[in-house]
Amino acid sequence: MANQLDKNPIFKAESTTGQILYFFGARHTNNPSDEQFERLELLWNDFLNKSQGLKSVFVEGAIHEIPQDYKESIAQYGETGAICWLALKANLEAVRPEPGEGEQRKKLSSLFDPNCVAYAVIAQNLSGWFRHTSPISFEEAVEKVLDREAKFVDTYGFVPDKTWLGNQHRKLFIEQKLEDKNFLDAITDPRKSETLINQIVSARSSVRDEHIFREIEKVWESGKNIFIVYGKGHLAVLDKPLRELVADVPR
Repeated sequence: MANQLDKNPIFKAESTTGQILYFFGARHTNNPSDEQFERLELLWNDFLNKSQGLKSVFVEGAIHEIPQDYKESIAQYGETGAICWLALKANLEAVRPEPGEGEQRKKLSSLFDPNCVAYAVIAQNLSGWFRHTSPISFEEAVEKVLDREAKFVDTYGFVPDKTWLGNQHRKLFIEQKLEDKNFLDAITDPRKSETLINQIVSARSSVRDEHIFREIEKVWESGKNIFIVYGKGHLAVLDKPLRELVADVPR
């Protein structure tokens, strides 16, 4: 079992036929000097050296055009930028095995108040803004994420705009300032359950984990070697089913 006390828990498994699966449990950071990127590169090189045959690379974050410089890729996109850069260097394509954005919101809105679902998704995105060396201000980030969430009006049943966000924020957290990194990190931590927003974020993680595992399962059963870079919390959930998959244990 991967040790979740490690800064970067790592899952390494090999089937009886020599097929391998590596999972790097990342901490979300955009600091190129962070030691996790040295560990990621070492594990990646080990994967390339040991894997025979076809390979697939799975990554958590949205995939963008990757800068030519490795450190700049990390500064812009964190661990997603790192592994996408390394994969391109090895002539491999990194893919994001996630359920559709609309599918996630539809599922969550069937379980929770859509107003709270929209707020939770927005809070997650704004929490991420603090990790990036972003050229846009917090207010611009708010407008950008509201524009994106407005595309899901048919799911939510309303248009999330600035007036709605202000009212919803006050309804949930009264006078708490929205532009507060510690606050946003706390309410979007899926390991916590203090607030309804934590519970929605946790449910979203569960929806994603179920889908991610199905995608891993499909690729593994096709005979490919797999290298995965996802947040360490996802590895904590997926560790047991992955071990059963690699060992071909009936589920």
